[in-house]
Amino acid sequence: MKIAKFFALLACASFAFVACENGEEPEPGPSNTSGDLTLTADKTTIELGESVTFTVMQKDEETGAEVDVTKEVTLYDADLNKLSNPFTPTTSGSINVTATKGKYTSNTVTVTVMAQMPKLPADPQPENLAFNHRVVLIDHTGVNCGYCPEATDNLIALSKTEWHQHYNEVTCHAGGFATGDPGNSAAANALMQFQNSMIAGYPTICLNFYSKAASRAVTAMKSALEANVKTDGADVGISLAVAGDNTTIYCAAQVKAAQSKEYKVVAWLLESGIYSPNQAGATKDYHRIYNYALRNISGEYSRNNVAGESIGVLEAGQTYDCAFSLPIVSTKWNWENMGVLVIVSAKDANNRWEVVNSAYCALGEGGVAASKAYEYVE
Repeated sequence: MKIAKFFALLACASFAFVACENGEEPEPGPSNTSGDLTLTADKTTIELGESVTFTVMQKDEETGAEVDVTKEVTLYDADLNKLSNPFTPTTSGSINVTATKGKYTSNTVTVTVMAQMPKLPADPQPENLAFNHRVVLIDHTGVNCGYCPEATDNLIALSKTEWHQHYNEVTCHAGGFATGDPGNSAAANALMQFQNSMIAGYPTICLNFYSKAASRAVTAMKSALEANVKTDGADVGISLAVAGDNTTIYCAAQVKAAQSKEYKVVAWLLESGIYSPNQAGATKDYHRIYNYALRNISGEYSRNNVAGESIGVLEAGQTYDCAFSLPIVSTKWNWENMGVLVIVSAKDANNRWEVVNSAYCALGEGGVAASKAYEYVE
């Protein structure tokens, strides 16, 4: 699978270098932002054991032509270690690479090294652009919220209706009612801050980024779904595959456009089966078990990053491949109960990035790799 040069990863610092007068290797110094060196990689996501080859181009000051200067540069990672070219990483994770030549410093390229590359399923209908639409239904909840178990009952009831095929559920354990909540995470805090203006109290049921149900009642959630779901087909379809271990969950995804637009893509890491003995208002055993709790968001933890990064304009029928690396940052998280929700958004009538479709895939039993093909309108 050809992986496009897009990865929503944790933000990291870049480094720049200046030349030494005696011709020795350059030492770290102020960044040169002239843009005269452009670093690219033949692959920006690889499996452990594979190699990546870098190319560096420099603009000729007299002619303005781009000249290949790859053999004249030195490559460094973020820890200032020199890298060979081609380079074969020995550990999984993300590597930030910068090239230097004399006084010039290139851009930084991030290479994601996956312990195992999840394999996308084959598209069962390559010419079909009529995709099932799934909104993102977010339950803002907390361990100290005595009304939240009622919302859990209502969400279970909703899952038994015809609307279940038109949403993917997320529980966001954050805010004042989540003190001591085992479902809480930095990612949940970021999402809560992003949607804070819509949260008058807990529980609050939000749909996508900018809509919400009038109440936690099943009828209110149905009405909100009816107002947001496109039953004639979504703007894009999403296919994905997940794999991982107790350190990282990896996700490969493909987006196929039905409408020509600019899109953003993000991956949210969710955990199910979280046991919480202290849930306020619990009257049933399942009230103390949290499912689809938000654990991680690809990219920087920020209220401004919940929609991810732009992948540019896709024309109708065009596909885009991307990959995500989602770290397991707490030993209390159970990676075998993880799944990944991939969300695609586009600008709405108010010029906001709003969800246009989502797709969820959980790891298989025992944490084995799993995949989900495109969902088409039946």
